[in-house]
Amino acid sequence: MNEDSYFERGLRLLEAGDFEGAVARFDSAIKLGLGDIAESYVGRGEALAALGRWDEALRSINAALEIEPYLAAAYLERGNIRGRRREYEAAINDYTMAIHIEPEFEEAYFSRALAYEERKRYADAEADLTRTLDLNPDLLGAYEARGRARAAQFKLDGAIADLSAYLRRGGGRQFDNHSETQGYLLILRAQRLLWRLIPRWGRRA
Repeated sequence: MNEDSYFERGLRLLEAGDFEGAVARFDSAIKLGLGDIAESYVGRGEALAALGRWDEALRSINAALEIEPYLAAAYLERGNIRGRRREYEAAINDYTMAIHIEPEFEEAYFSRALAYEERKRYADAEADLTRTLDLNPDLLGAYEARGRARAAQFKLDGAIADLSAYLRRGGGRQFDNHSETQGYLLILRAQRLLWRLIPRWGRRA
């Protein structure tokens, strides 16, 4: 194999869901010192995380950062691992570092928004999701997530607009939650109508 083939094969196996095979290929690249070793550690960490081998995955990502301390992809993946372990503040710090290195890193904004949502920091989540959509207006999951963040802040018009856009663009079919999202939209619309009627009832009283 040439020097890039272990890494490239590892990526293909990772994308195909063959995580054990991906780990083996990235291990070969690292042991032989071929290609971008830091990137190989990141790929290896992602595959190990997919296997639920969290501690090994973190060690692999940390090894990547020892080689390349400003590797945004490594901070993103470490944030993902920490997020899966419900270490949300640590994950937020990693995503923030990834954004500091690459200010237009849409995946880091999106992932940080989801971590903010878990911490009930809905305004921060909304801001990151807006930035995500500025960078990639076609990222359907960001519309749904921003709809949730806005609903949590009682910004019902914005929440309804986002969730409607999500369904209109096919997000419900793509992520198999069309009926669930439709039901949530009905609740939000009913709540908005109720809020609009309450002041009128108050004046009549």
